[in-house]
Amino acid sequence: MIPGSRPSACPPWPPPEPLIQSGAVSSSSSAPWSFLDLTSPIRSQILFNLVGDLLCYSGANEAAKRISVNIQLSIVRSACRELRDQIDEECLTFNYDDNCGLGGSRSRDRDEIIALNNWISRHPRLKYFECMIRNAAKFRVLLEELRLPPNTRCSFVFEFKVSAREVEQLLCRFCVRRLSLMPEDEKDPQGGYPNPNSRPSWQATPSLHVLCLRSCSDEMVQSFFSVSPRLRRLQVVDSKLQSIPSNISQNLTSLSLTGITNLPDEQLSKLLMACENLRSLYIAKSHMSHISFALPKLELLSVTHCRQLTDQCATEILSPANNPRLRFLDLSECRSLLAPTVEHPELEIAWLMHCPQLTGQAVSAMFKACTSLTAVNLVQSSIEQAVLASASLRTLELTTSQKLADGTVTQLLENCPNLSFLDVGHCCQLVEPKLTHPILETILLSFCVNLRESAVAGLFENCPKLRYVEIAVCMFDMTKFQRTCRPECTVVVNFDF
Repeated sequence: MIPGSRPSACPPWPPPEPLIQSGAVSSSSSAPWSFLDLTSPIRSQILFNLVGDLLCYSGANEAAKRISVNIQLSIVRSACRELRDQIDEECLTFNYDDNCGLGGSRSRDRDEIIALNNWISRHPRLKYFECMIRNAAKFRVLLEELRLPPNTRCSFVFEFKVSAREVEQLLCRFCVRRLSLMPEDEKDPQGGYPNPNSRPSWQATPSLHVLCLRSCSDEMVQSFFSVSPRLRRLQVVDSKLQSIPSNISQNLTSLSLTGITNLPDEQLSKLLMACENLRSLYIAKSHMSHISFALPKLELLSVTHCRQLTDQCATEILSPANNPRLRFLDLSECRSLLAPTVEHPELEIAWLMHCPQLTGQAVSAMFKACTSLTAVNLVQSSIEQAVLASASLRTLELTTSQKLADGTVTQLLENCPNLSFLDVGHCCQLVEPKLTHPILETILLSFCVNLRESAVAGLFENCPKLRYVEIAVCMFDMTKFQRTCRPECTVVVNFDF
């Protein structure tokens, strides 16, 4: 482990105590001092110089050399052991995955958790505990036996169904900040709760900030909302959400809804409008066709695999008047889209992958109106003739666009002066586009089976900044360009499958 490395999620080390110079008087001069109180770069440099000096040999004969080196290596081992102990003591995050284990028998879950407690006890300054469990029996032992330092912030991921009683016990025992689980459905065979008191009614859990609910009932989602006033990120997957939850956290900044097919468009719109502080919104595999919302802080919008999404709906939610701060857009696999209006001056990244009916006119209008675009993905598009012009564009992906014509590629290279990456692989209609650009660094042309050798020759002559080129599976001698290209450019002519 590099002494200066730390997980990015951890807070910075405390500032070092002032070093007392010789002759100076200080009331704290007798206080214990740690090597880790130094800042990371200084600590790393000291260790590097220490090891380098100890292993330096200047003896006159081999016998003296062996004795000297052995002594110095013993000192190095002692220093490393001391440093390891200090790092263990300073450890702030402990990760536990029950698949890895701690050396005990898999059949003795209690011994495993006791061993886990022993490991944790070596880190008295522990602040974060991250846990993934796939074994229900081991979880129940952990729920009773796990011992953590006070105020340790926890993250739990469960890959099995957990009962409401176990969830309540977990939230009462630990300071849970992040939780991912599949709640157990405790309804009776008729589809309702046996009695009104059987619905989960938990204590408020203000520590819970991130929640992922998978395959759960509408009532369970409602229950979690009612006890999580500070929830910031919520993900609901393949669940039977049927109505707008009450008591939605006003702190919610990220919402992800995947496979929510029972929620009507009107209820979904109300839910989104209630989350006025959202910055990120993900909707996938939904049957929605027309929703509307206005979120003043929304920056990322991902609506994917929604095959009933209409042009009118997409146009409305992408309007700058409704979502003025939108910067990232993903409409991949929305196969019903034909010509939505995308005219957002703040939009920087647009992913429109696998939208085979999207027209060239709609794409041209997007490039013209979205003046801040830096990256666009149009994989498997049906565009043939389109004006792809943008002064800010740096990355463009058009692979498997089977109708893409020479003129479109020629013009985009002329009209995108800052383009550095272009992918037109598997574009089988390309024959002899004019590949000229002053700063283009990467271009992918593999599987363009009708591309002529003269077009590739012009690429190398007229693109002086090229660094990487793929021309595999083209119908000419591709190795010629591999042999004659500039040393700073890599040319790939085959793939190792």
